[in-house]
Amino acid sequence: MTELFQNSQLTAEEDLQPTLAPDEAAHDAPAFPAGPGMQPTLESSDSSETQVSIRTATESTDTSPLTVNIKSGPVEKVDGQPNEECTPRQPLPAPPENGSVTGELHTQIKRIIAGRTGLPDNVSGLVAFWAISTWFRDLFPVIPGLTITGPAHEAMVVLSVLYDLCTTPILLAGFRRADLKGLRYGTLLISEPNLDKRTAALLGNLTNRGFIAVEQGYRQYSWAVYIGEDSSIKRIQHSLCIDAGARPHAKPPDAGQSLPGTIETLRKRLLEYRKGNLEEVRRLKFNPCGLSLEAHSIANALGSCLVDAPQVQTELAALLRPQDQERIADRSNSIDALVAGAALTLCHQGKDQVFVKAIAAEVNRLLEARGETLQYSPEKVGHRLSKVGLHTCRLSHAGNGLFLDQPTRIRIHEVAAAYLGEDSIEKDENLHCPLCTQNQCLKEAM
Repeated sequence: MTELFQNSQLTAEEDLQPTLAPDEAAHDAPAFPAGPGMQPTLESSDSSETQVSIRTATESTDTSPLTVNIKSGPVEKVDGQPNEECTPRQPLPAPPENGSVTGELHTQIKRIIAGRTGLPDNVSGLVAFWAISTWFRDLFPVIPGLTITGPAHEAMVVLSVLYDLCTTPILLAGFRRADLKGLRYGTLLISEPNLDKRTAALLGNLTNRGFIAVEQGYRQYSWAVYIGEDSSIKRIQHSLCIDAGARPHAKPPDAGQSLPGTIETLRKRLLEYRKGNLEEVRRLKFNPCGLSLEAHSIANALGSCLVDAPQVQTELAALLRPQDQERIADRSNSIDALVAGAALTLCHQGKDQVFVKAIAAEVNRLLEARGETLQYSPEKVGHRLSKVGLHTCRLSHAGNGLFLDQPTRIRIHEVAAAYLGEDSIEKDENLHCPLCTQNQCLKEAM
């Protein structure tokens, strides 16, 4: 089984704790320690003082943790540098009197991410939204993922920051289906620069609540995965995409943003934020306009975590739209989009039926107009039609095709909108098509 680097926990909810099989426990030595020679883990959030278990990296036989109470006091230094093992908890700034508690929390997390990674403000903000969402993953019908590309070192820094910010984080060096056997819950932080399409599809399926891996049963995860600098895996279902490459002249990492006291205090605040807003987030009330169905599912999960913070929700929607448009553009250039567009064009000709060979001819005409020499046979186009949800049948001895009854016409318009985008459909609206005319009347009425 792929080596588990670390396993940390901080939650009062039983179903948010990752469970490891006895023979698959995490190694003692962490891959990304929070400080030299120590790894803090919050054991209890109910007591008045935060109890932290500290296990030194040199321990090999005695695995019992040393429990200490962290209190305010002077910072001890060693050789002029803060001694992180003796550094007390650093309280976070109090929320502004007239500001949003949620907004201040998001700003603090974004500042930590930017300070340690050098990522630009918009990318740090998007990662901060995702980190907050991991504390509520048990409430979502779709659990957003995070796909990371770029240089390996910078990507590892991002994963280490997420280890400090996410609930029940688990760092994994590589990922396979069998790795799920020993884990019930957790935020999987995966380095898999050679991710294949089959594993990418598995990660995508894990974002859909209720799906199970047969051998392992029901599992519930958030995940972030590093897929390399130039991966053939461009998109994974229900995931945000970021490039970990920092700005050319980014500031050096801010050591103060990774002090154990600061991180533990922030994690405690995140847990308290979850407890105080659980029922509100469960309602999933954030419904932004102007996004595709997939992007809306992601926005609904991330935005519903931002309680009483409409300005922060607006910022989230603004960050998601460029990614959504890029995703739609990628799909619109695919063969599936060409097939959907060709079917829509022929649907607008007013015929009662259309043969697959006619759709194939239209697809090949569009390819030729692009300057491409590739041509598709009617058989391949028929398979693509079925893939996008337009199932053909035998029309006559001349071949298979689509009966253009009202339900099929509606379905063709829906598929074309999904693959080409609403804006593209609007440009191709046909005044002789009742469905396009009806849509135009609705828009004018609005």
